[in-house]
Amino acid sequence: MNKVCLVGRLVKDPTCEYVNTSNGSVARSRFTIAVDRSFVSSNQDGRNTADFISIVAWRKQAENIAKFQKKGNQVAVDGRIQVDSYAGKDGNTVWTTYVVADSIQFLDRKGDSVSNGNFETSSYDSITPSDFSSDSSEQGASVWDSGSNIEIDPGELPFY
Repeated sequence: MNKVCLVGRLVKDPTCEYVNTSNGSVARSRFTIAVDRSFVSSNQDGRNTADFISIVAWRKQAENIAKFQKKGNQVAVDGRIQVDSYAGKDGNTVWTTYVVADSIQFLDRKGDSVSNGNFETSSYDSITPSDFSSDSSEQGASVWDSGSNIEIDPGELPFY
């Protein structure tokens, strides 16, 4: 099984290009994410390390990442590893390894930003229902209203 799940920050603003194929023009985005390592080696004076992973997204995902994401934003990528080769300028075979994205999730909330190259981290523990309400005059219960009881007929559930 060839399956990869990564969470990292965009190294630079992603861009989208259109590649001509036999089925017409297809959107492609190539970008790199920095994925923190879960350990710190003793010879690095307590500094964290990261791996820089190349990602390729196609079609609508490619357009969306280029349109809605920027350097420093955190994304989750689910995909597969692909290895390709080509002949270099000197005639030697050059091997490339990258992740082909099956799905990409944007993990930063709207308004999160990067300042001076340092990533601001937001605490998702501080999210409140007001962050999601569209209009205070709108009537009806909020999806965050933990006091409301929703009754569901088990016959309506496809897995029950």
